[in-house]
Amino acid sequence: MTIFDLLDRLAFLRGFPSVAIVLAAAFLAVVLWDYRPALVALGVVYLVGGLLFVDLLDPRLAVVYTLSGLFATLILVVTAWQVNWGRPPEDLTPEEVARLAYARRVRLGPLDVPAVTLLRVLAGAAALVAAYWLWRSGPGLLAVVPPDRDHVRLAVLGLLGLGLAGLATSAEPFPAGLGLLIFLLGFELFMSVVQQSIAMAIALAAFNLLVALVVSYLAQARAVPQDALE
Repeated sequence: MTIFDLLDRLAFLRGFPSVAIVLAAAFLAVVLWDYRPALVALGVVYLVGGLLFVDLLDPRLAVVYTLSGLFATLILVVTAWQVNWGRPPEDLTPEEVARLAYARRVRLGPLDVPAVTLLRVLAGAAALVAAYWLWRSGPGLLAVVPPDRDHVRLAVLGLLGLGLAGLATSAEPFPAGLGLLIFLLGFELFMSVVQQSIAMAIALAAFNLLVALVVSYLAQARAVPQDALE
């Protein structure tokens, strides 16, 4: 099966359906406190997001962005496994646990969720509402997007907003890194409209992988007990 055969089978997802899936998955990647479902959501963002790149680029060029995103997700999966999926180590002292943001939890009916999750949900919802409002207000700064690709403009606004929401509400390297990768995906979509070239695709894909490696290093360094470094 060639990439063109695959695109024919996924034709029903092209356009606004793919935007809805990408933004919903990006929202989950930003707000979920468990690294496992958050990484699954990030993988969905890159897989379905590839259909948005196909609307702008040659499929053989669009697949570069999809593959780089999936490789970045794989790097983070390995890192998340190494840091116990974001759960605090069992040998932490009460003082160390008290300093963790995830130690502050809120009871919502049957759910017991970290307090920071509520902040992320509110920030993510506000980002989606703002993105929709900007999209409905007119082209604005994204007037460069062709009118027949208006769904891409909504995707760019939503991904940029959700990425910023993830960055602004995360003190830990790993969830902040997820927000940064989502923001970069929105930037990559925008640049696919402005500059359609192999060199640009390779440069952005390489930067995407570099960000994943830096996030991986910071997350592992954060997980190492301070007394082990002395």
